[in-house]
Amino acid sequence: MNARSHPRRQHGAATLIVVMVLFFVMSLVAAYASRNLIFEQKTSANLYLATSVAGTADAGLDWALGLLNSGRIDDDCKPSTNPLAPSFRQRYLDFDTSSGGIAVKPGVRDGPLWPMCWFDSGANAWNCHCPSDPAAPGSIATTPSATAVPSFRVRFVNLDNAVPPTRSGMVRVEVQACPQFDAACLSFPAAHATECTGTACAMIALSPGLKSPPVTALTARGSIGAPLTASSPNAGGAGFAVVAGGSIAPTVIAHGPAGVPASRLMYPAAPSLSDPLLTEERMFAAVFGAWPLTYDAQPGAVTIDCSSSCGSTVIRNAIELNPGRVFVLDGDVALDGGAPIGTETEPVTLVVNGNLGFSAPTTVHGLVYVRAANWVTSGHGEILGAVVAQGDVTGAGSFEILYDKAILERLQHASGSMVLIPGGWKDFP
Repeated sequence: MNARSHPRRQHGAATLIVVMVLFFVMSLVAAYASRNLIFEQKTSANLYLATSVAGTADAGLDWALGLLNSGRIDDDCKPSTNPLAPSFRQRYLDFDTSSGGIAVKPGVRDGPLWPMCWFDSGANAWNCHCPSDPAAPGSIATTPSATAVPSFRVRFVNLDNAVPPTRSGMVRVEVQACPQFDAACLSFPAAHATECTGTACAMIALSPGLKSPPVTALTARGSIGAPLTASSPNAGGAGFAVVAGGSIAPTVIAHGPAGVPASRLMYPAAPSLSDPLLTEERMFAAVFGAWPLTYDAQPGAVTIDCSSSCGSTVIRNAIELNPGRVFVLDGDVALDGGAPIGTETEPVTLVVNGNLGFSAPTTVHGLVYVRAANWVTSGHGEILGAVVAQGDVTGAGSFEILYDKAILERLQHASGSMVLIPGGWKDFP
Protein backbone atom coordinates (compact mmCIF):
# COMPACT_ATOMS: atom_id res chain seq x y z
CA MET A 1 0.00 0.00 0.00
CA ASN A 2 1.21 3.55 -0.82
CA ALA A 3 2.06 5.29 2.51
CA ARG A 4 1.31 8.84 1.22
CA SER A 5 -2.34 7.91 0.56
CA HIS A 6 -2.95 6.40 3.95
CA PRO A 7 -6.06 8.05 5.53
CA ARG A 8 -4.50 8.26 9.03
CA ARG A 9 -1.79 10.64 7.64
CA GLN A 10 -4.40 13.06 6.06
CA HIS A 11 -6.77 13.98 8.97
CA GLY A 12 -4.69 17.11 10.28
CA ALA A 13 -4.92 19.11 7.02
CA ALA A 14 -8.31 20.67 7.82
CA THR A 15 -7.13 21.75 11.27
CA LEU A 16 -4.09 23.40 9.75
CA ILE A 17 -6.26 25.35 7.33
CA VAL A 18 -8.55 26.53 10.10
CA VAL A 19 -5.58 27.62 12.24
CA MET A 20 -4.06 29.51 9.33
CA VAL A 21 -7.35 31.28 8.66
CA LEU A 22 -7.72 32.21 12.32
CA PHE A 23 -4.15 33.41 12.44
CA PHE A 24 -4.76 35.56 9.37
CA VAL A 25 -7.91 37.03 10.92
CA MET A 26 -6.07 37.75 14.16
CA SER A 27 -3.29 39.45 12.18
CA LEU A 28 -5.84 41.67 10.48
CA VAL A 29 -7.39 42.55 13.86
CA ALA A 30 -3.98 43.32 15.36
CA ALA A 31 -3.02 45.47 12.40
CA TYR A 32 -6.30 47.38 12.61
CA ALA A 33 -5.90 47.85 16.36
CA SER A 34 -2.34 49.06 15.85
CA ARG A 35 -3.53 51.50 13.22
CA ASN A 36 -6.19 52.84 15.61
CA LEU A 37 -3.60 53.13 18.38
CA ILE A 38 -1.28 55.18 16.18
CA PHE A 39 -4.22 57.37 15.12
CA GLU A 40 -5.24 57.88 18.75
CA GLN A 41 -1.69 58.75 19.70
CA LYS A 42 -1.51 61.38 16.96
CA THR A 43 -4.91 62.72 17.97
CA SER A 44 -3.87 62.88 21.62
CA ALA A 45 -0.63 64.66 20.72
CA ASN A 46 -2.47 67.21 18.60
CA LEU A 47 -5.09 67.71 21.31
CA TYR A 48 -2.36 68.17 23.91
CA LEU A 49 -0.61 70.79 21.78
CA ALA A 50 -3.87 72.56 20.98
CA THR A 51 -4.87 72.63 24.65
CA SER A 52 -1.39 73.74 25.66
CA VAL A 53 -1.20 76.67 23.24
CA ALA A 54 -4.79 77.68 24.00
CA GLY A 55 -3.97 77.77 27.70
CA THR A 56 -0.75 79.64 26.95
CA ALA A 57 -2.65 82.24 24.94
CA ASP A 58 -5.14 82.71 27.79
CA ALA A 59 -2.25 83.03 30.24
CA GLY A 60 -0.67 85.67 28.00
CA LEU A 61 -3.91 87.66 27.96
CA ASP A 62 -4.18 87.57 31.76
CA TRP A 63 -0.48 88.40 32.06
CA ALA A 64 -0.81 91.48 29.86
CA LEU A 65 -3.92 92.70 31.68
CA GLY A 66 -2.21 92.22 35.02
CA LEU A 67 0.86 94.21 33.96
CA LEU A 68 -1.33 97.00 32.58
CA ASN A 69 -2.59 97.46 36.14
CA SER A 70 0.84 97.24 37.77
CA GLY A 71 3.59 99.73 38.53
CA ARG A 72 6.97 100.40 36.97
CA ILE A 73 8.82 97.42 35.49
CA ASP A 74 12.25 96.68 34.06
CA ASP A 75 13.10 95.13 30.69
CA ASP A 76 12.49 91.67 32.18
CA CYS A 77 8.90 92.70 33.02
CA LYS A 78 9.67 92.56 36.74
CA PRO A 79 8.77 95.24 39.31
CA SER A 80 11.28 98.06 39.36
CA THR A 81 12.11 100.59 42.06
CA ASN A 82 13.69 102.90 39.49
CA PRO A 83 11.42 105.99 39.25
CA LEU A 84 12.65 106.55 35.69
CA ALA A 85 11.57 103.10 34.48
CA PRO A 86 8.27 103.23 32.58
CA SER A 87 5.28 101.14 33.56
CA PHE A 88 3.83 98.55 31.18
CA ARG A 89 1.17 101.06 30.12
CA GLN A 90 3.74 103.76 29.46
CA ARG A 91 5.88 101.42 27.35
CA TYR A 92 3.16 100.50 24.88
CA LEU A 93 0.14 102.85 25.12
CA ASP A 94 -0.60 106.55 24.82
CA PHE A 95 -3.54 108.16 26.65
CA ASP A 96 -5.15 111.30 25.30
CA THR A 97 -5.91 113.23 28.49
CA SER A 98 -8.37 115.58 26.77
CA SER A 99 -10.49 113.13 24.76
CA GLY A 100 -9.96 109.85 26.59
CA GLY A 101 -8.52 108.14 23.53
CA ILE A 102 -6.11 105.20 23.85
CA ALA A 103 -3.61 104.46 21.10
CA VAL A 104 -0.59 102.24 20.61
CA LYS A 105 2.67 104.17 20.83
CA PRO A 106 3.96 104.94 17.32
CA GLY A 107 7.42 103.58 18.11
CA VAL A 108 6.13 100.12 19.01
CA ARG A 109 3.14 99.73 16.71
CA ASP A 110 4.92 97.45 14.25
CA GLY A 111 7.40 95.77 16.62
CA PRO A 112 9.98 94.55 17.47
CA LEU A 113 9.19 95.87 20.95
CA TRP A 114 6.26 93.58 21.68
CA PRO A 115 6.80 91.68 24.94
CA MET A 116 7.33 87.92 24.92
CA CYS A 117 7.57 85.14 27.51
CA TRP A 118 8.45 81.45 27.77
CA PHE A 119 7.62 79.09 30.62
CA ASP A 120 10.41 77.62 32.73
CA SER A 121 8.94 74.42 34.16
CA GLY A 122 11.93 73.93 36.46
CA ALA A 123 11.41 77.29 38.17
CA ASN A 124 7.64 77.19 37.59
CA ALA A 125 7.76 80.76 36.32
CA TRP A 126 7.60 82.80 33.12
CA ASN A 127 10.77 84.35 31.70
CA CYS A 128 9.79 87.54 29.93
CA HIS A 129 11.18 90.51 28.02
CA CYS A 130 9.48 93.92 27.91
CA PRO A 131 11.66 96.19 25.75
CA SER A 132 11.02 99.92 25.86
CA ASP A 133 13.75 101.49 23.69
CA PRO A 134 13.05 101.31 19.92
CA ALA A 135 16.71 101.98 19.23
CA ALA A 136 17.82 98.96 21.27
CA PRO A 137 15.02 96.42 21.58
CA GLY A 138 17.51 93.76 22.67
CA SER A 139 16.62 90.13 23.20
CA ILE A 140 15.21 88.06 25.98
CA ALA A 141 17.78 87.67 28.77
CA THR A 142 17.41 83.91 29.19
CA THR A 143 16.45 81.54 26.40
CA PRO A 144 15.21 77.99 26.99
CA SER A 145 17.54 75.03 26.53
CA ALA A 146 14.67 72.66 25.74
CA THR A 147 12.98 72.77 22.36
CA ALA A 148 9.38 72.38 23.44
CA VAL A 149 8.42 75.10 25.93
CA PRO A 150 5.15 77.07 25.97
CA SER A 151 5.71 80.67 24.92
CA PHE A 152 3.68 83.69 23.89
CA ARG A 153 4.00 87.19 22.50
CA VAL A 154 1.69 90.15 23.09
CA ARG A 155 0.90 93.14 20.95
CA PHE A 156 -1.62 96.00 21.06
CA VAL A 157 -3.62 97.20 18.06
CA ASN A 158 -5.70 100.32 17.51
CA LEU A 159 -9.28 99.17 16.93
CA ASP A 160 -9.72 100.86 13.57
CA ASN A 161 -6.02 101.09 12.62
CA ALA A 162 -6.44 104.85 12.26
CA VAL A 163 -3.83 107.25 13.62
CA PRO A 164 -5.10 108.69 15.88
CA PRO A 165 -7.87 106.12 16.44
CA THR A 166 -11.42 107.28 15.83
CA ARG A 167 -12.86 104.88 18.42
CA SER A 168 -11.60 106.41 21.63
CA GLY A 169 -11.14 104.80 24.98
CA MET A 170 -10.45 101.26 23.73
CA VAL A 171 -7.59 99.21 22.35
CA ARG A 172 -7.20 95.57 21.32
CA VAL A 173 -4.67 93.21 22.87
CA GLU A 174 -3.60 90.15 20.86
CA VAL A 175 -1.64 87.12 22.04
CA GLN A 176 0.22 84.65 19.81
CA ALA A 177 1.08 81.38 21.61
CA CYS A 178 3.37 78.57 20.46
CA PRO A 179 4.47 75.17 21.83
CA GLN A 180 8.09 76.25 21.47
CA PHE A 181 10.14 79.42 21.83
CA ASP A 182 10.71 80.44 18.24
CA ALA A 183 10.74 83.95 16.82
CA ALA A 184 9.07 82.93 13.55
CA CYS A 185 6.29 81.08 15.35
CA LEU A 186 5.75 84.02 17.70
CA SER A 187 5.41 86.54 14.89
CA PHE A 188 2.07 88.12 13.92
CA PRO A 189 0.77 86.06 12.14
CA ALA A 190 2.81 82.94 12.85
CA ALA A 191 5.27 82.16 10.06
CA HIS A 192 5.17 78.37 10.65
CA ALA A 193 1.99 77.07 9.05
CA THR A 194 2.71 73.54 10.29
CA GLU A 195 2.97 74.59 13.94
CA CYS A 196 0.01 74.21 16.28
CA THR A 197 -0.43 77.81 17.43
CA GLY A 198 -3.01 79.47 19.65
CA THR A 199 -4.40 82.97 19.63
CA ALA A 200 -6.46 85.05 21.99
CA CYS A 201 -7.52 88.65 21.74
CA ALA A 202 -9.71 91.04 23.65
CA MET A 203 -10.82 94.64 23.60
CA ILE A 204 -9.81 96.50 26.72
CA ALA A 205 -10.69 99.92 28.05
CA LEU A 206 -9.79 102.19 30.92
CA SER A 207 -12.14 102.10 33.88
CA PRO A 208 -11.35 105.62 35.09
CA GLY A 209 -10.19 106.26 38.60
CA LEU A 210 -12.33 109.40 38.51
CA LYS A 211 -15.62 108.86 36.71
CA SER A 212 -17.34 112.22 37.25
CA PRO A 213 -14.90 115.04 38.04
CA PRO A 214 -16.16 117.68 40.47
CA VAL A 215 -16.99 121.06 39.00
CA THR A 216 -16.16 123.03 42.14
CA ALA A 217 -12.98 123.44 44.14
CA LEU A 218 -14.60 122.09 47.34
CA THR A 219 -17.66 119.87 47.60
CA ALA A 220 -18.90 118.68 50.99
CA ARG A 221 -21.86 116.50 51.84
CA GLY A 222 -22.05 118.11 55.30
CA SER A 223 -21.19 121.51 56.69
CA ILE A 224 -17.92 123.40 56.25
CA GLY A 225 -16.48 125.14 59.29
CA ALA A 226 -12.73 125.06 58.72
CA PRO A 227 -10.96 128.28 57.64
CA LEU A 228 -10.36 127.21 54.04
CA THR A 229 -9.71 129.14 50.87
CA ALA A 230 -11.24 127.83 47.65
CA SER A 231 -10.39 129.39 44.32
CA SER A 232 -12.07 128.69 41.02
CA PRO A 233 -11.00 131.09 38.27
CA ASN A 234 -13.77 129.78 36.02
CA ALA A 235 -16.22 129.40 38.87
CA GLY A 236 -15.74 125.65 38.67
CA GLY A 237 -17.74 125.44 35.48
CA ALA A 238 -20.91 125.44 37.59
CA GLY A 239 -20.87 128.97 38.88
CA PHE A 240 -19.53 128.08 42.35
CA ALA A 241 -16.22 127.49 44.11
CA VAL A 242 -17.70 125.89 47.26
CA VAL A 243 -20.82 123.72 47.50
CA ALA A 244 -22.06 122.08 50.71
CA GLY A 245 -25.03 120.06 51.87
CA GLY A 246 -24.99 121.99 55.16
CA SER A 247 -23.84 125.38 56.25
CA ILE A 248 -20.70 127.24 55.16
CA ALA A 249 -18.89 129.19 57.89
CA PRO A 250 -17.81 132.81 57.37
CA THR A 251 -14.21 131.62 57.76
CA VAL A 252 -14.43 130.01 54.31
CA ILE A 253 -13.00 132.28 51.62
CA ALA A 254 -13.92 131.86 47.97
CA HIS A 255 -12.26 133.39 44.94
CA GLY A 256 -13.61 133.34 41.41
CA PRO A 257 -13.68 135.38 38.22
CA ALA A 258 -12.92 139.06 38.57
CA GLY A 259 -15.89 141.08 39.70
CA VAL A 260 -17.86 138.14 41.15
CA PRO A 261 -18.55 138.60 44.90
CA ALA A 262 -17.57 135.76 47.25
CA SER A 263 -21.19 135.25 48.29
CA ARG A 264 -22.07 134.28 44.73
CA LEU A 265 -19.36 131.63 44.69
CA MET A 266 -20.65 129.62 47.65
CA TYR A 267 -23.75 127.43 47.73
CA PRO A 268 -24.76 126.18 51.20
CA ALA A 269 -27.56 123.69 51.80
CA ALA A 270 -27.43 122.51 48.18
CA PRO A 271 -30.49 120.26 47.66
CA SER A 272 -28.52 117.62 45.78
CA LEU A 273 -26.12 117.23 48.73
CA SER A 274 -28.57 117.63 51.60
CA ASP A 275 -30.99 115.05 50.20
CA PRO A 276 -31.37 112.25 52.82
CA LEU A 277 -31.25 109.71 49.99
CA LEU A 278 -27.67 110.75 49.23
CA THR A 279 -25.90 108.31 51.52
CA GLU A 280 -22.13 108.19 51.88
CA GLU A 281 -21.94 105.20 49.54
CA ARG A 282 -24.09 106.89 46.90
CA MET A 283 -22.04 110.06 47.00
CA PHE A 284 -18.89 107.99 46.54
CA ALA A 285 -20.45 106.12 43.60
CA ALA A 286 -21.56 109.40 42.03
CA VAL A 287 -17.94 110.60 41.92
CA PHE A 288 -16.10 107.38 41.12
CA GLY A 289 -18.72 105.30 39.30
CA ALA A 290 -18.32 102.34 41.69
CA TRP A 291 -19.30 101.39 45.21
CA PRO A 292 -16.53 101.87 47.79
CA LEU A 293 -15.70 98.17 48.25
CA THR A 294 -15.60 97.62 44.48
CA TYR A 295 -13.41 100.68 43.98
CA ASP A 296 -10.94 99.62 46.65
CA ALA A 297 -10.67 96.12 45.15
CA GLN A 298 -10.04 97.20 41.55
CA PRO A 299 -6.75 95.95 40.08
CA GLY A 300 -5.44 99.47 39.48
CA ALA A 301 -5.87 100.56 43.11
CA VAL A 302 -2.94 100.80 45.52
CA THR A 303 -3.91 100.55 49.18
CA ILE A 304 -1.50 102.17 51.64
CA ASP A 305 -1.71 101.18 55.29
CA CYS A 306 -1.93 104.43 57.26
CA SER A 307 -3.17 102.88 60.50
CA SER A 308 -0.24 104.55 62.26
CA SER A 309 -0.56 107.66 60.06
CA CYS A 310 1.23 108.31 56.76
CA GLY A 311 3.58 111.12 55.86
CA SER A 312 4.48 112.64 52.52
CA THR A 313 7.42 110.30 51.87
CA VAL A 314 5.36 107.12 52.11
CA ILE A 315 2.71 108.44 49.77
CA ARG A 316 5.18 110.03 47.37
CA ASN A 317 7.20 106.80 47.05
CA ALA A 318 4.08 104.77 46.29
CA ILE A 319 3.00 107.30 43.65
CA GLU A 320 6.43 107.34 42.00
CA LEU A 321 6.40 103.56 41.52
CA ASN A 322 2.78 103.28 40.34
CA PRO A 323 1.96 105.84 37.64
CA GLY A 324 -1.61 105.90 36.41
CA ARG A 325 -3.06 104.10 39.44
CA VAL A 326 -5.38 105.32 42.21
CA PHE A 327 -4.44 105.37 45.89
CA VAL A 328 -6.54 104.41 48.88
CA LEU A 329 -5.02 105.70 52.13
CA ASP A 330 -6.38 103.51 54.89
CA GLY A 331 -6.08 105.73 57.99
CA ASP A 332 -5.02 109.25 58.91
CA VAL A 333 -2.64 111.24 56.73
CA ALA A 334 -0.28 113.99 57.93
CA LEU A 335 1.55 115.52 54.98
CA ASP A 336 4.89 116.83 56.20
CA GLY A 337 6.31 118.80 53.30
CA GLY A 338 8.98 117.95 50.77
CA ALA A 339 8.42 117.58 47.05
CA PRO A 340 4.85 117.89 45.75
CA ILE A 341 2.48 114.93 45.87
CA GLY A 342 1.82 114.27 42.17
CA THR A 343 2.53 116.72 39.37
CA GLU A 344 0.52 118.72 36.85
CA THR A 345 1.25 116.16 34.14
CA GLU A 346 0.84 113.12 36.42
CA PRO A 347 -1.73 114.07 39.07
CA VAL A 348 -3.05 111.60 41.63
CA THR A 349 -6.34 110.47 43.12
CA LEU A 350 -6.14 110.14 46.91
CA VAL A 351 -9.04 108.46 48.69
CA VAL A 352 -8.50 108.98 52.43
CA ASN A 353 -10.26 106.75 54.96
CA GLY A 354 -9.56 109.13 57.83
CA ASN A 355 -8.36 112.68 58.39
CA LEU A 356 -6.01 114.59 56.13
CA GLY A 357 -3.82 117.24 57.68
CA PHE A 358 -0.60 119.15 57.07
CA SER A 359 2.24 119.18 59.58
CA ALA A 360 4.30 121.19 57.06
CA PRO A 361 3.31 123.05 53.89
CA THR A 362 2.76 120.53 51.07
CA THR A 363 1.39 120.80 47.56
CA VAL A 364 -0.91 118.11 46.17
CA HIS A 365 -1.78 117.85 42.47
CA GLY A 366 -4.99 115.90 41.92
CA LEU A 367 -8.24 114.96 43.61
CA VAL A 368 -8.50 114.47 47.38
CA TYR A 369 -11.59 112.55 48.55
CA VAL A 370 -11.98 112.31 52.33
CA ARG A 371 -14.36 109.65 53.69
CA ALA A 372 -14.26 110.78 57.32
CA ALA A 373 -17.67 111.59 58.78
CA ASN A 374 -16.04 114.62 60.39
CA TRP A 375 -12.86 115.75 58.67
CA VAL A 376 -10.80 117.58 61.30
CA THR A 377 -8.33 119.62 59.27
CA SER A 378 -4.97 120.84 60.52
CA GLY A 379 -1.97 122.79 59.25
CA HIS A 380 -1.52 124.56 55.96
CA GLY A 381 -1.09 123.18 52.46
CA GLU A 382 -2.20 123.56 48.87
CA ILE A 383 -4.33 121.28 46.71
CA LEU A 384 -4.44 121.89 42.95
CA GLY A 385 -7.39 120.06 41.45
CA ALA A 386 -10.40 119.56 43.71
CA VAL A 387 -11.47 118.30 47.12
CA VAL A 388 -14.54 116.26 48.01
CA ALA A 389 -15.58 115.64 51.63
CA GLN A 390 -18.04 112.84 52.39
CA GLY A 391 -19.08 114.47 55.70
CA ASP A 392 -18.43 117.65 57.64
CA VAL A 393 -15.25 119.71 57.33
CA THR A 394 -14.07 121.16 60.64
CA GLY A 395 -10.77 121.90 62.37
CA ALA A 396 -8.22 124.67 62.12
CA GLY A 397 -6.53 123.72 58.88
CA SER A 398 -6.24 126.72 56.59
CA PHE A 399 -5.11 125.08 53.39
CA GLU A 400 -5.98 126.40 49.96
CA ILE A 401 -7.78 124.62 47.13
CA LEU A 402 -7.32 125.78 43.55
CA TYR A 403 -9.74 124.21 41.10
CA ASP A 404 -7.92 122.85 38.04
CA LYS A 405 -10.06 121.33 35.32
CA ALA A 406 -7.09 120.08 33.26
CA ILE A 407 -5.76 118.08 36.20
CA LEU A 408 -9.16 116.46 36.78
CA GLU A 409 -9.45 115.57 33.08
CA ARG A 410 -6.08 113.85 33.24
CA LEU A 411 -7.30 111.77 36.15
CA GLN A 412 -10.49 110.93 34.28
CA HIS A 413 -8.79 109.87 31.04
CA ALA A 414 -5.42 108.47 32.10
CA SER A 415 -5.76 106.87 35.54
CA GLY A 416 -7.61 103.85 36.85
CA SER A 417 -7.78 100.18 35.86
CA MET A 418 -7.55 98.54 32.45
CA VAL A 419 -10.43 96.05 32.12
CA LEU A 420 -11.84 93.64 29.55
CA ILE A 421 -14.84 94.90 27.61
CA PRO A 422 -17.76 92.46 28.01
CA GLY A 423 -18.14 90.48 24.80
CA GLY A 424 -14.80 91.73 23.49
CA TRP A 425 -12.83 88.53 24.16
CA LYS A 426 -12.28 85.62 21.78
CA ASP A 427 -9.88 82.75 21.11
CA PHE A 428 -11.13 81.83 17.64
CA PRO A 429 -10.39 83.30 14.19
